[in-house]
Amino acid sequence: MTRTIRIASILGIAIAVFGATYGSRESASAALPYTVTATATQPTVAVGSTAVFVVKVEGQTAALPSFSYDVEGGTLAAITSLDPTAANVAEGAVFVTSDSEGTARLTVRFGGEVLATGEARFARMGRVSVAVTLDAGPDAAARTWRYEVVSASGQVVASLDANTSGDSPTSRVSSPALPFGPYTVRQVLSSDTRTVCAAGVFYEAASSVSTIELAANEALVQFTIRPCPSLPANLGVLIPIDTLAPAGAAADFPAGQTPISEVRGARDEGPGAAATPLPPRAGDSPARQSNSSNLSLLLLLLGAAATVLPAAALSAASIRRDANR
Repeated sequence: MTRTIRIASILGIAIAVFGATYGSRESASAALPYTVTATATQPTVAVGSTAVFVVKVEGQTAALPSFSYDVEGGTLAAITSLDPTAANVAEGAVFVTSDSEGTARLTVRFGGEVLATGEARFARMGRVSVAVTLDAGPDAAARTWRYEVVSASGQVVASLDANTSGDSPTSRVSSPALPFGPYTVRQVLSSDTRTVCAAGVFYEAASSVSTIELAANEALVQFTIRPCPSLPANLGVLIPIDTLAPAGAAADFPAGQTPISEVRGARDEGPGAAATPLPPRAGDSPARQSNSSNLSLLLLLLGAAATVLPAAALSAASIRRDANR
């Protein structure tokens, strides 16, 4: 009896091991030869607009099956085909719309199996606009002023650059679309701009921070900047040019973004007495020769050639007549 029990136990263990091995092989053979992801190009979009999901397939993409797409919290608007974008990579897009606030979830399936999911939030959105006025008169130098839009969580959601000059003292710039809610707009003060005039301070931005509530298509914030007594009366260009980026911090600037510079200098008059004055040249790179200057030089040379060549031809003809005599 004991021997029979032992044999049965051994057979049971063998069957279990065989079943586990066979099952793992069956699972491995059923595994898909690719992976799928679905990512929204923008995590938050305006109500009534379209959320775009990029569907990316990596692995064996030579003969992909037809996937099914399900949307919760939105409406499936359109689907593009999965096309190769690199070796063993194919991408397509799914477009989802919604007329109400909430989260839309996209699910990619094949044969009842969920391959990937992605989410996008639909929200009421508007833009934060900043209007900057430089109260410094018609001879004011060209300047760049930077402002940051900060969310309630303290995240900088937009950086705005406003440009003013004597003939354009007010500049208005707007952020990308932002969800409704409270925001803080603050000015990034450069080395010569402070909230109060003092020695060495050229400009005063008395109100450099403003808190607003974005609850419509646009929320406008206005700032006024005035010159201080320390502002030099001489409009000659000051070198080196002041930069909003701290000295030696260029490497810390975001990739692809150039530090914003200011230029103080006399304005250059355009060609012709009635021409509109041009702003001073920005930056420290050498000025390029204008096309108008090149054209003037070309016309001058052509005029000289038109005068000299006929005279030379006439002189040559006279010499030939004298020689024939």
